[in-house]
Amino acid sequence: MADEESMETPQEEEQESAPAADSAEPAPDSDEAKRAMEERMRAKMEKQKQEMAEYEEMRREEREKEAAEIAALKEKRLQRAKEREEEEKKLAELRAQEDARQKAEQEERRRKKQEEEQRKKEERERKKREAEERLNRPKGPNFVITKRSDAEKVGGGLDSVMSKEELQKSKEQLEEEKRAILAQRIQPLNTDGMDSSKLLEKAKELHEHMRRLEGDKYDLEQRFKRQQYDMIELAERARQMSKGKGKRGVSTVQVDESFDRLADKFTGAPPKIQLCSKYERHTDHRTYVQRKDLFEELATEPPPPEIKRIRGSGESGGGSGGEAPAAAAEEAAE
Repeated sequence: MADEESMETPQEEEQESAPAADSAEPAPDSDEAKRAMEERMRAKMEKQKQEMAEYEEMRREEREKEAAEIAALKEKRLQRAKEREEEEKKLAELRAQEDARQKAEQEERRRKKQEEEQRKKEERERKKREAEERLNRPKGPNFVITKRSDAEKVGGGLDSVMSKEELQKSKEQLEEEKRAILAQRIQPLNTDGMDSSKLLEKAKELHEHMRRLEGDKYDLEQRFKRQQYDMIELAERARQMSKGKGKRGVSTVQVDESFDRLADKFTGAPPKIQLCSKYERHTDHRTYVQRKDLFEELATEPPPPEIKRIRGSGESGGGSGGEAPAAAAEEAAE
């Protein structure tokens, strides 16, 4: 029994050791799986950390950008508020200036109105006093005879042209005044110290001045001639218009008094003449239907003439055969 037990024990030990060995062999595989899983978890965590860091960096950049935009908007709002305050100040100043100007204008108008009323009042009082003086004045001649002085007798017909002070002046004094006025108007030509170029420029300047004066003189002469011609033409036209005025049966030229653009643009253009009477054209009071019917009736073509054939009876014989076509031809002609 002991031998059997001793024989069985190694076998049992071998059988027991075999499962133990089998159970000990898969241990390295589980460690590798754990390590692989840990590595995957570690890689995943690192990737998540990296993505989180990138996300945080992106969010930080976005926050910085938003903060910069907000700061720019705040600065712009403050700048706009300052500009608005300045504009309001300017508008207030302009409004104050406008109010002051309007008040000054109102005061000026009120002052002018008061002065005008005062002047009219003084004028009325003066006329009233003059009327009272005329009523209280003793009756007598209402004219005064003045005697002419010796200077006036010598002057003759110059009384209407020359004043009293000029009549009292002598001929030498008048000549002296004339020379003084000419010396004031005509500037002396000073050519001292001028070289050839300056003399040439001065000559060109004087020539240009003379040319301009001659042009003005020519323009004034032509204008005077044109005005003289226009005056003669207008006088003749007025004479022709007044010649037939008041005469019955005489056809006079009717002048159109409305605004004439051609005469306003060109002064020498004659006025517009009315060529027809205003009573020649009358308004057509017919309705649209009446006019439409009239034109449609005129537009329609007349129907062609109908030829009626008259057949002779059998009793008429051969002689009536020639009369029937003749009668039909006469009816067709009618």
